[in-house]
Amino acid sequence: MSKLLKVTLLLALAVGMFGAYRHIAAQETEASKARSPIPPPTFDVEVSQDPNVLALNHVLDRTYINNGSYGPVTVAASSLTPIDKQLTVQCPGTSGSGTCTIQADMWISNGGRTTTDNSNFICLYVDGSPVNTCGFLTGETPSDGSFTTTTTSQIATGLAPGNHTVRTYFLSDDSCDVSYYNSNYRVYKP
Repeated sequence: MSKLLKVTLLLALAVGMFGAYRHIAAQETEASKARSPIPPPTFDVEVSQDPNVLALNHVLDRTYINNGSYGPVTVAASSLTPIDKQLTVQCPGTSGSGTCTIQADMWISNGGRTTTDNSNFICLYVDGSPVNTCGFLTGETPSDGSFTTTTTSQIATGLAPGNHTVRTYFLSDDSCDVSYYNSNYRVYKP
């Protein structure tokens, strides 16, 4: 008889759990009717019919790689410091043949300090002047003395054919050490 009692209790437990589940599900359904439904995300991309929005194809003409390491060196607080060697790059074409674009992908390994909120910036300079995206926060130096790599990509457009100088600059709010840098300068012609 104890076997029959065990089976009966197990069956009663299963029916009770199923009933509780259905009761809770019914309450959630009623509660969700009062809420406004959240539409699922859509990934539709509207294609513009305006021909003026077409992208300009840029053809890669040259790539210049500038990298190196230090032992490390200290960058003074709030001092815009040149990190790599200034390079001269060449925009293709002749006078009146259009303009070119220079894109710089820049990485700087920095750290070695224990200051909190030590923001830093990387800036591309072309012909001795910063590009218009220079000055935006690009990273933060760790406050535990370790190193991190701050990186950014910036461009200069509308440049005349001929030679131009490029250089990577770095600024740290509260100073830091720099141990490695890598700057890839790409010249594109439209």
